[in-house]
Amino acid sequence: MLNLPLLLLASISAQGPVLGDLTPTSVKLWVRLQTPGTLTVQAYDDQGNTVADIQVQAVQARDNTVVAQLEALSPDTHYAYVIDGEHSSGWSFTTPPLHDDHTRIAFGSCAKEAKGSGRVWSRIDALNPDALVLLGDTPYIDTTDLAVQRRRYRAFAAFAPFATLAAHIPVYATWDDHDFGRNDTDGRLEGKANSRQAFGEYRPNPSLGQDGEGIYTSFRSGPVEVFLLDARWFARTQGKEGDWSLLGAQQWDWLKASLKASTAPFKVLCTGMVFNGSVRPGKHDCWGVYPQEYKRLRELVDPIEGVVLVSGDVHWSRELEHGETNGWPLVEFVTSPVHEHLIAAANPDHPWLKWSRGEVNSFLVIDADHDAMRVSFMNAAGEVLHNRVLTLPRRPDPDG
Repeated sequence: MLNLPLLLLASISAQGPVLGDLTPTSVKLWVRLQTPGTLTVQAYDDQGNTVADIQVQAVQARDNTVVAQLEALSPDTHYAYVIDGEHSSGWSFTTPPLHDDHTRIAFGSCAKEAKGSGRVWSRIDALNPDALVLLGDTPYIDTTDLAVQRRRYRAFAAFAPFATLAAHIPVYATWDDHDFGRNDTDGRLEGKANSRQAFGEYRPNPSLGQDGEGIYTSFRSGPVEVFLLDARWFARTQGKEGDWSLLGAQQWDWLKASLKASTAPFKVLCTGMVFNGSVRPGKHDCWGVYPQEYKRLRELVDPIEGVVLVSGDVHWSRELEHGETNGWPLVEFVTSPVHEHLIAAANPDHPWLKWSRGEVNSFLVIDADHDAMRVSFMNAAGEVLHNRVLTLPRRPDPDG
């Protein structure tokens, strides 16, 4: 048992921590101070040896938020961390092995600081996933006013069940319409730079788009690489009527290069916005209203084996099959909501539809090894609502 050279305390005079991007040799730790100042972060192995001791500066321009990057860690090793001389029993993480052959990743969208959402975070915590992915509307903000954006992110991070989970499970995120700034909106939204600033301050992702544009990023967890796409920032800012861009040219270039470079057996593409057109009447906020973008997506992923789509937003959970890509079924899993609000009209029939259920306080879990992926819809009680197993096809050995 680790004996840290200090007393164990329940909390610190700051907000957080939130664990961010976790790799075999590094991790990000997010904290917000009450006032500008210097924050000291230390990490210890299970023998009590100090493996990291760094200082980071919180400034008012970033709402006193800091991200401490701990590096030169050892793979497959458990660490505890200390913030400004204080520690809690949940403040720890385990780096993944260099070549991890299994992962468990939880996905959730549409959450509030309320009892039902709290039960979901506690259930996910009990499952001990390797990562949690927030698909958007996490939190609900509905304005681009920077002060309100920051206030809502602070409230979401302070919600006790989420805070407990995020202190030891790495959190990755994209946004959807409500955290971007307004329901069913696109990249023409005035003030979107404020939304991007707040997102960057409060979400310790691996990266934040490129050249000051967008929030897209990716991360690898065992045999899965997750691509968190931004379906808001660039939407309808490029192209023309009948061929509006959704992802934007630079994000498309990044996605093409990143997918080509990926060595992961499974590639999970995520947006808050659903990848199909099967939505409630009158809703113009889905990939289905961007037919040329969807065509570009299919042209990109069809030759690639192991692509899976994950989305949220619609307050209904669904499984749709988009056809095949290289002999592999292109399946979309829609998971929503973490909170209690269902939208019955979000369950229209569709030729691609394989399963559908309106379940409050629900989320998605992916368990994958190098040959197969098990995708499970679950609720806060731990009941498995539906699952699907996807197995990579066996290819002939080229060497005989």
